[in-house]
Amino acid sequence: MATLKTTLTLNSNDAMSDVLSISVNDSLTTTNPTELSRKSIATGSAQDVVASNSAFSYVYLKVISSTNDASFVQVKFGGNHILKLRVGEFAYMPIYNSLAIAAEAYTAACVLEYGYWSIA
Repeated sequence: MATLKTTLTLNSNDAMSDVLSISVNDSLTTTNPTELSRKSIATGSAQDVVASNSAFSYVYLKVISSTNDASFVQVKFGGNHILKLRVGEFAYMPIYNSLAIAAEAYTAACVLEYGYWSIA
C-alpha cells in the first residue's frame, strides 16, 4: 500500500466578480506505484499510453514539450475523445477500471508525462 497526497489550488483576483480562492486536499490509499513515465506521442494516429487499468485509478497527464507551441495532444479514454491538452497543460482525474488510454499529437509530436495509481 502507498499513500498519494493530492492538492488542487485555484486562485485569481480577476477571473470572476469576486476573488477566487479554492484549495482542496486529499490523501488516497493506492497500490504501490503503478507507473510514472514519459512517452513521445506522434501525429497521425492514436497510440496506447495505458493499455488498460485493472482497477479504479487516478490518472495524471501533462504535455511536457513539443517543437511547436501550437501543438496539442488529444487523449482518448476507452476509445472516446475526452481531453485536449496543449503544451504545458495537465489533467488529473479518477477513472473507472478497464479503460485504455490513448493519445494522438496534432501539429507536431509531443512528449506526454503520465502516471496512474490504482485504488487499494
